[in-house]
Amino acid sequence: MKRFTLQLHDSRGSDRFDDIVQFIAADGSGSFGVLAGHARMVAVLRYGLARFVDSAGHWRYLALPGGVLACADRRVRLATMRYFLGDERASICRQLADEMARSDSDVHRSRATLSEIEHALLRRLGELSGGTAKEVST
Repeated sequence: MKRFTLQLHDSRGSDRFDDIVQFIAADGSGSFGVLAGHARMVAVLRYGLARFVDSAGHWRYLALPGGVLACADRRVRLATMRYFLGDERASICRQLADEMARSDSDVHRSRATLSEIEHALLRRLGELSGGTAKEVST
């Protein structure tokens, strides 16, 4: 049975699996599979779940918010902002959903803080110029 190496990279580090026989993921056109010897390719993966199996038949699941997959020379590389790896599909899907909710909340808080800073700066500029600052909506 032909095998390939799978390398996963995210902002926290990387994982490597040397005994992989199949990788399944999805891009904008739908689901696809990769076997050893696959032609060179690059795919932009969509938000969701991927999976792979080793030569012993052990499936692992990979939840990710999108990423870039590259296949070449019996090696598959996946780069993403964050991934969750595990044997239980439901558990890693929950982890991804929780992480994305936290990220959305952090972005919302950051935008609100920037808006407050902008309004404070405009008020201060108005005070310094002797007039009143006009409100700017963002």
